Amino acid sequence: MVISNNVQILWYEGLAHYLCIATGEDAVLCDFFTLREWSDVVAIFEAVLEEEDLQLNDKGFRFEHNMLTLYSAHQELPMRQQDFFVLVDRLYKVLIDGANEDHHSVRFEPWWQEFIEAAYLLQQRCKAELLMQEIQQHDLQRLQG
Repeated sequence: MVISNNVQILWYEGLAHYLCIATGEDAVLCDFFTLREWSDVVAIFEAVLEEEDLQLNDKGFRFEHNMLTLYSAHQELPMRQQDFFVLVDRLYKVLIDGANEDHHSVRFEPWWQEFIEAAYLLQQRCKAELLMQEIQQHDLQRLQG
């Protein structure tokens, strides 16, 4: 299952005061990745950086070995941690690019630089994981071929 392709995360700061909205077929992914508050962003990046469970009102996630359970309201979605990290990496990119393009004042908050650094670390982790998957796939093909 390729979860990271099941949701689209978009920067949005309109009348409803959303930071970003998520669209797709999976309600849990859309609920979790639709954010209204910068304090939620801070909580998410701190929990992901430390790989700690998080609950934000009616949504959150739980780390369980190499899996993770994402939940919202009354639904849960188990997924590989790596799939979740790819989605969070995408979220960070949307938020950083959106804030920069809009010259948003959040960029001057005391936690913003730490957020940028956490985003960079997660991006590098995702790239390393992708490279490892490619190497494993290449090795498997070589053994079969």
